[in-house]
Amino acid sequence: MYAIQCHTGGLVEIRIGSPVTLDEVGPWSRAHDAVIASVVGPYVCFVDLVDATVFPPDVVEGYVATMKSESRLRRTATLLPESPTLGLQIQRMIREANHPERRSFRDSAALEEWLGEVLQPNERARLAFLLEERRRAPSSRRPW
Repeated sequence: MYAIQCHTGGLVEIRIGSPVTLDEVGPWSRAHDAVIASVVGPYVCFVDLVDATVFPPDVVEGYVATMKSESRLRRTATLLPESPTLGLQIQRMIREANHPERRSFRDSAALEEWLGEVLQPNERARLAFLLEERRRAPSSRRPW
């Protein structure tokens, strides 16, 4: 289960929830590329993984391949669930993607501060809205 959107400026919103299957990787990659193509200039990603669990190895490969191809990416912040195992997996994926401006967070305030450094005011407002929405519906009760 995933959603990829860009509602404001160059802020790309990605949500991924479990279960994630290999069958979703191709459509996810194509949807990702289509959203990125619609953004003019550099872009920033907010990735919400709060509803995700550890990804199967073949899914990781597909996601990392897409992450490596993001030539216009300025910065990515990933919001993690409490799962230490998923956190370790995401850290490994970030290292493999080899982009210095990717970080993962469990603290939404720290994420908002770090990502906000490179956002325009309207993008910061949208990020604040998304994080508040996440605080109100902290688990899979959040609508997709």
